[in-house]
Amino acid sequence: MSFVVHYRSRTSGGREILRSRTLETDTLKVGRGPESDILLSDLGVTLHHATIRLSGKTQITVITEKNLPVTVNGRTTTRADINAMRGGTIRIGPHRLSVAAGNGEDDEGKIVITVDREEVSDPVKAHRLFSLADKVPGKRISAWAFVGLILVSCLALPIYAYFSNQGVGERADGFHADTLWISGSMSDAHSNLANDCQACHVEAFVSVRDSACLECHTDIPDHAEADRMATSEPELGLGRNFLRAVATTFNRPQRSCASCHLEHEGAGEMAAAPQQFCADCHTDLDARLTDTDILNAHDFGRDHPEFRPRIMTRPADENGMARYRRVSIEDNPEENTGIKFPHDLHLSETNGVARMAQRLSDEYGFGEALGCGDCHVETPDQARFEPITMEANCQMCHSLAFDQIGGTIRTLRHGEPEMVIADIRAFYRDTAPRRPIDLSGMERRRPGEDSRARTVGRYQFAARTRYARGDDAIRAVFSRDGACFDCHEVERPTTRASLDFDIVPVRQISRFMHNGWFDHGAHQTEECGTCHEADTSEEATEVLLPGIETCRECHAGDTASGDQIVSTCAMCHSYHADDAAPYLVRARNNRGQRPRSVRDYGNLAINPRQDR
Repeated sequence: MSFVVHYRSRTSGGREILRSRTLETDTLKVGRGPESDILLSDLGVTLHHATIRLSGKTQITVITEKNLPVTVNGRTTTRADINAMRGGTIRIGPHRLSVAAGNGEDDEGKIVITVDREEVSDPVKAHRLFSLADKVPGKRISAWAFVGLILVSCLALPIYAYFSNQGVGERADGFHADTLWISGSMSDAHSNLANDCQACHVEAFVSVRDSACLECHTDIPDHAEADRMATSEPELGLGRNFLRAVATTFNRPQRSCASCHLEHEGAGEMAAAPQQFCADCHTDLDARLTDTDILNAHDFGRDHPEFRPRIMTRPADENGMARYRRVSIEDNPEENTGIKFPHDLHLSETNGVARMAQRLSDEYGFGEALGCGDCHVETPDQARFEPITMEANCQMCHSLAFDQIGGTIRTLRHGEPEMVIADIRAFYRDTAPRRPIDLSGMERRRPGEDSRARTVGRYQFAARTRYARGDDAIRAVFSRDGACFDCHEVERPTTRASLDFDIVPVRQISRFMHNGWFDHGAHQTEECGTCHEADTSEEATEVLLPGIETCRECHAGDTASGDQIVSTCAMCHSYHADDAAPYLVRARNNRGQRPRSVRDYGNLAINPRQDR
C-alpha cells in the first residue's frame, strides 16, 4: 500500500503551492524530527508525535506517542481510526492532516494525506503561545525596578552607612554598605585603616587631601620646593592634558599624594610609580630648571649619568667635622677617612697575613686567607654593613698589648691617644728595668768584683733614666712602624720636644649614594669581587665603588632583554629624598610597617644622617 502526502501552502499573493511525496510503506512517522515521514516543522509538535498505520485496505489508525493528544475529526484522542473512503482530519498543532482515498490518475488506490498549516490570525498572539513574556514583568517595569534597586543599594544605603558612622573611630567588623564603593582592597601599608574610612576620606564626595596623609606621615620630606617642581614640569600632551582637566573638574587636586600613591588597588605592596612619572621632569631638566646641578636622566639603561658618590675628602677639621664632596666615578675619586688600610695586603692568599689567618682560623673561623666577610659584617636588614671597629675587627690580628702583670695583659687604649701617652709614661715611671742576671742572688756570678760593680752602675743608671725612656717609646708609637702610625694619620706636635701627639679622627662613610641607594641583601648571589676590585687595591684612599657600566651588566632600564633586570627609577631612588630609603624598603618588605623615624630604625650602629 502506498501513501501520497501533499504539503500545501500559499504564497503571499494567495497562489497555492502543492508539493507531493509518495511513500511505499504501511506506517508513517509524524513529527518535527528529520526522520519523520510527515514532517511538521513547528515547536508545538514533538520530534515523533504520532504514527499513522495502515489498518485495512482503506483504513488507517492514528496512534500518538507518549499519550500526546491529537484531534481527530474534532475529538481529542490518543488513538483513532479513519476510513479513507469517508475521509477525516487530524490536527496536530497548527497543522491539519486531511485523509482521503485517492481517485486521480496518479493516486488512485492510494491513501492521500494533505498537510495544511493553518496560520494564526493574530501573529502577536501566536508569538505569545510559546513566550514567557506574560509570565514576568515587562521590560519597562523591570528596568525601573532595577534602577530603583541600584539607587537604594548602591547610593542610598552607602550614604546612610557613611553618615551613620561619622565620628566612629573604628567601625565594627561586618558588612557596611558604603564598602560597595571601594574599588579594591587596601595595600599592606594601610591595611590597618580598612575599617577607618574617615581617616583618609574626611569629607564625603571629596577626594583624599594631602592633609589627611600628613596626619600620619609627619616625617616625610618633600621632593623639592613646590615652585621648583612646577617649573620643572614639561608640557603635557593632548591626552594627558585632557585627563588633568577631567581630574580638575571633579575637584581632584594636582601634585597631591594620591596622584602617585594609588590605594584600593589590591592587597600587597603599594605599586611603585611608573618610570614615566620621574622621567617627565628629569628628561631635559636643565633646560627648564636652569640653576639645578642635578643631571638629566630618564632611563637607567639608556640615559643616566655616571654615579657621583659623596666621598669624604677630609676625615675631620678643627671642629671634628668631616668634609664631603660629590665626585664622579669617572674622575677616580679618592677618599680620606683618616685610616691606612691596603685591601690587597689583607686579601692576599700567599703573604704573612694569609698565614696569620690560617693560624687564627680555629679561634675566629678564618679560611686559608682573609675574606671580605671576615671583617665586613652585614647590618641586620642586610642592606649595608656594620662599621669596622678596632674592637670587633682589627683587634683579632692587631694587638695593642704592651705589658703583662701576672695573668693580666695590659693594652694601649684605642681611640684615646692622650691615655696612650699617659699609660706609656706610667709604665716607664712605675716599673724598673729588667734586673741583670748577675745581680740576682741565685744567678751564676762571674769571677771578680769589678764586673759586678760595673753591672750595678749600669743598672742604677738605667733605673734613674727609665722615666725619660718613656718619651722615646711614645714617639716610637706615633712614628713609622709604630702601633698608631701604621694604621692612622698622626698629628705631630708643633715642637720637637713636645709629646702632644694626636690621631686624626676616623670617619667611615655609611652611605656613598645619598641620592640613590643600594641594597646588598638583594645581591647576595654575587661575590664581592664581582663589583668591588678590593683584591688589587693598594691604597685606603681608593673608592672601591663600581661604575654604572658594571651595574648595567645586569640592570637595564624600563625595558630589558635576555637575563637583564628591569630597573626603573624607583628601584634605586626615593621620591621623597629620604636618606634611609634602603631601610624603609626593608621595613616594608619584612616588617609590614614603616619606622616612625629614621633614627629609631633597626638599632643600627651608624645613623646615616650623622655623615652629612
